[in-house]
Amino acid sequence: MISSKRIMRILKCTIFLIAIVGTWSNAWAQKGWNLEECIDFALQNNIQLKRSQLQEEIAQQNLTQSTFELGPNLGVSFTHQYNNGSIFNQYTGRFERLENQGGRLGISSSITVFNGFYGINNRARLKYQLLSRKEDTEILKDNITLNVVVGFLQILMDSESLRLATEQLKLANDLVSKAESQLNLGTISQGDYLNLQSQMLNQQAQVINTQNKLTNSTLDLAQLLEVENPSEFVIEVTPLVIPDFPEKMEPKQFFDQIAGLRPEVKKAEFNIKSSQKSVKMAYSQLSPRLTLGYSFGSGYDQTARSPEDGIEYPDYTYLQQIKDYNQHFVELRLNVPIFQKLSASTQISQSKIQLLDAKYAKEETEKGLYKSIVNAHAEALGAWNNFLAYNESVKSYKELYDQTSNRFKLGMINAQELGIAQNNLIKAEGDLLYAKYAYVLRMKILDFYRGVPIAL
Repeated sequence: MISSKRIMRILKCTIFLIAIVGTWSNAWAQKGWNLEECIDFALQNNIQLKRSQLQEEIAQQNLTQSTFELGPNLGVSFTHQYNNGSIFNQYTGRFERLENQGGRLGISSSITVFNGFYGINNRARLKYQLLSRKEDTEILKDNITLNVVVGFLQILMDSESLRLATEQLKLANDLVSKAESQLNLGTISQGDYLNLQSQMLNQQAQVINTQNKLTNSTLDLAQLLEVENPSEFVIEVTPLVIPDFPEKMEPKQFFDQIAGLRPEVKKAEFNIKSSQKSVKMAYSQLSPRLTLGYSFGSGYDQTARSPEDGIEYPDYTYLQQIKDYNQHFVELRLNVPIFQKLSASTQISQSKIQLLDAKYAKEETEKGLYKSIVNAHAEALGAWNNFLAYNESVKSYKELYDQTSNRFKLGMINAQELGIAQNNLIKAEGDLLYAKYAYVLRMKILDFYRGVPIAL
């Protein structure tokens, strides 16, 4: 017969585990984070996403700069010189040794009238690069969203698994209590009683392991969200809605509807357009370049003399000198490339290769997306069938366990047979739990590809 000390020790362990579960149940009652809040927080605070948005800003600045490159430039110059020594005096026509100061100022501007539309194509190329960078950010947002959904569902599954393990522990504890009474009455053997007791202890260990899994999965999601105080993080545990699997859903038709909306496909299309503009830019290297320029310049010098009456400095002021000696230049320059060491030809060939590679990349992206959709559809359908099968399995094992428990209470079977029935029920319930969350996750992935907002 089992000792009373051991019975008390078992009861203390049970009370301790129930207290743990009670604390976990109180966490349920707290206002936790729902899935939408977790996703929004992750999108606002993720470091990779912030860095991707910074790259967007750089691409936007490059595009803005390319617009200004199409306009004219403008420059102002000013030079002041001090000379002491032998210099050639342009006004007297001979070398003189003197101390002199003078200077020159000017304004110049030029604009490219035509260069094979290089600037226009460059601006278009940078615009498509910006759009491609934006799609990179969208792809990253999608990945973050899916990771949050996986982490959130993992916590829900671990929470429900803990609840299930707790109920099974309570059931095992009740059986041990009843078995103790039967042992005292002599209706069951001590071996049967010890067998039930060991099952209860195993279930206690299962509760502890499940609690540890829940703690770890909660910490993983908190770290994914980069919450400041992960120990205070708790999610909102709500009943999970199990949607029926949509019967009329063909992956090919589904792919045709959403392929053009997916960011990875849009990014590949923008990369093709960007490469097409690069080809045109390469061809523009063979085009003549026509530039229109204007400049104004003037100067002053201490040795200068007025061209009208020969007045010298300082009576002949710097300001008057600038007015008298100003010059205006209008320039139209045409540059025709004849031989550039085949550099333009090489750029054209390379840009064509890059364009072809971009087209292959889009084809590869579309094939990968189609495979992902087909796999997601097949996995969701398989998970749905598993869920239905395990649901029926749990019903059968539950009925069998109830019958076996009643037969054990009547002394018709031993504790080993009851333990087998209980273990089968526990396994079936665990399989159903996993199948349920696997199906929900597969459906969320399928909804994600369909563009359906993710929510529980």
